[in-house]
Amino acid sequence: MFIVIIGCGRLGSTLASELADEGHMVSIVDRDGEKLRSLGSGFNGQRITGIEFDHDKLLEAGIQEADALLAVTNDDNVNLTVSLIAKDIHKVPKILARVNAPGKSFVYDLLSIETINPVQSGIEVLKRKLMTDHFEVLTSVDEAYDIIELLVNRDVHTTVEEIEETCHCRIGGITHSTLFSLPERHEPISLGDRIICTVSQSQKNKLFQRLCKEMLL
Repeated sequence: MFIVIIGCGRLGSTLASELADEGHMVSIVDRDGEKLRSLGSGFNGQRITGIEFDHDKLLEAGIQEADALLAVTNDDNVNLTVSLIAKDIHKVPKILARVNAPGKSFVYDLLSIETINPVQSGIEVLKRKLMTDHFEVLTSVDEAYDIIELLVNRDVHTTVEEIEETCHCRIGGITHSTLFSLPERHEPISLGDRIICTVSQSQKNKLFQRLCKEMLL
């Protein structure tokens, strides 16, 4: 792939180096020449010094031929501007922009620009590692739903039906001791059970609070 990266901070420089090492053609743009030089002599991509949203600099970087553009500066205005140029003028097939201020996420959404939020992603990883003994995400169905495996470590008096209704989830399997079964709606859920459940991101904490001693952060 031919990838244009906007911004040579920690995220941008790491992406540029790793993608180039993996065999992709990489062009990176930053107004700070010192940051571009920090990539070192081993970087075999193209380095463009200049204002990140300057059209001539983007053309020099090869935006017209790019398969993807990653706008990862620490300035949302720059990321938005470059993403719009790539999307509306040059029709770059894949665009990803870094969100720095959570309050600006809705702007990216309104403009149909796909985003990443490194801080939030890091928080999610830490939360999952913190709860690894009791809680594991088996797979993500989409941005809204996960399929999880959860250890019930609270002495609860409840049923599959009650949990599904109160936490708006769907329990697809229960392991009692070592015996796995597809549960009936009125089947009890007991201390020590492991359940496999499809649950929305918004209801995950409520489910965990209901069945486990510790709450998700």
